[in-house]
Amino acid sequence: MKKEKEWWEKPGLGIMYQIEARPGWRWNRDYNKFNASMQDENGNLKFNGPFCKMKDWVALSKRVGVDYHVFEAKWHDGICYWDTKYTEWKTPKDYCKDFAEESKKNDIPFLWYYSNIFDHNPQFDEIQPLRSITPSFIALHKDSKEEVVKYCINFGKALLKMFENIINEDDIPREENLIVYKEFTYNPEIYEDYLLKQVKELIENYKVDGMWMDWYWDDDDAGTFLVMDLLEKEYPNIVLTYNQSINKKVRYAHYLSGEAHDVKAAWNLGNKYRRMERPWELCGPAAKMWDDPRARPDPFEIFRIAAIIIASGGKYCFGLPSQMNGEMYPEPAKNVELFGEWYKQRTSLFRDAIPMDYKSKSVPGVEISDKDFGVIGAIHEGDNLIHLINLEGKNGDITLKFSLEHWENIKKIILEPMKTDVDLKKEENKFVLSISKENIDKADTIIRICK
Repeated sequence: MKKEKEWWEKPGLGIMYQIEARPGWRWNRDYNKFNASMQDENGNLKFNGPFCKMKDWVALSKRVGVDYHVFEAKWHDGICYWDTKYTEWKTPKDYCKDFAEESKKNDIPFLWYYSNIFDHNPQFDEIQPLRSITPSFIALHKDSKEEVVKYCINFGKALLKMFENIINEDDIPREENLIVYKEFTYNPEIYEDYLLKQVKELIENYKVDGMWMDWYWDDDDAGTFLVMDLLEKEYPNIVLTYNQSINKKVRYAHYLSGEAHDVKAAWNLGNKYRRMERPWELCGPAAKMWDDPRARPDPFEIFRIAAIIIASGGKYCFGLPSQMNGEMYPEPAKNVELFGEWYKQRTSLFRDAIPMDYKSKSVPGVEISDKDFGVIGAIHEGDNLIHLINLEGKNGDITLKFSLEHWENIKKIILEPMKTDVDLKKEENKFVLSISKENIDKADTIIRICK
């Protein structure tokens, strides 16, 4: 008898609850200034939020109908959202405890997001290569500390250029303000010891289902491989994934992960990874950006992104930003809830389907009249599913043609999830299907081909 797949092996939907979208701060920030703003006169953490409302957050996951969810237990700022024994740079309340308890009550698999390669806890100022930018590789092993600094500077410059190509706002640091060098002690082992102790603590104290590590970095970064070795040897039942691992040859992880922030990226990457043998996931912000909590202009954009990835056999995880009072930013949360209403009617069509095995971005033998639609093929309960992804949100009639060479055995076609029969005509060497605009979904029109 074939073993039932675990949740992490299937396509599915997730939410990542974000705590880093602070007013006035971008993803890339000067931690000399940021940490000073978060400390009292004695250097202790002066926590000002987000005051996470875990019961509300998990209830949101339940309403959306997620297959799993993630909480950012420790982001790049190093603030720990649980009662850790290893630092005082932690929240006064144990939010991980609350999230774990509520997730278990609601039977939702949950993972801890943990930033393994960047940690700007002031406890590590002495060994921090750079404190004026976010990408400071604290566990990077090089022949000298000068090489570590050079590596961080070059990476920071490249990252800043990428950010400026995406968005140009006055509060984004410019290159001349990016690098402020301060002397430091090269000793990555101090952080590595802390890292492993905290990962053990998060696993053992909360009986978590998985660890979502940010990022996978294979360029001499011990923070990646120490965690991998630990979980493989001591916690093999804990699901492990790394952000940015999806294009890597990863020795040990349960599934691979990466990012897709817009429809174009989702379409390209969904087609790239559709035939991947290992389970995979892409994630992205439900809002405009990870550090910009404003809503996207088109609420259906996130529908299309998630539909592409999940129909292609992956998981898609929406990042949802929290306000400082612990409430979700309302518009992104509302849009994810709307997607949840849509997804719950179609969950089995995504989660219990298998992508068809074809190499190109086009399903063999299927021709569509409007090139602003993408076509994805899957197999569900012995039938074929065709996902018509409405890439531009168009509202008009479309025609599909199925060549008899590939589709000669079609008996009937049904619109999902309504179970409505659609008229099918046979013309010479093809079947022709017309779908009126009233039946075109703003994100994904799904047809079932019964043979």
